[in-house]
Amino acid sequence: MVEPGGTILIVEDPLIQRLIGGILVRAGYRVVESEIAAAAALLRTARSQYRLLITNKPAEFLEFASAVPLLYVAACPDRELARRFARWAVMRKPFHPEQLLALAMELTGPVVP
Repeated sequence: MVEPGGTILIVEDPLIQRLIGGILVRAGYRVVESEIAAAAALLRTARSQYRLLITNKPAEFLEFASAVPLLYVAACPDRELARRFARWAVMRKPFHPEQLLALAMELTGPVVP
């Protein structure tokens, strides 16, 4: 399966980043795993390529809040911070893979075979 028209950008702690990326790839999504500075550069140059940003540091990406949906992953998320994004959802750690997939689908649309 391939996700048409976009990629999910993941900026998280390395272990969580690999876990989230693996779950999404197995479900048919395209993902890019990155660190904060490189991810911001990617969003500045190719914002429309990314259909979703998954991160535990949404404050680092407020300049993209109107353009890129956010999935904020944290043990104690700050919902007021998340609300600054035009489209957003919060997923508390620990999470279940089905919860991740449901929120990714909600924010990006279904994976098309």
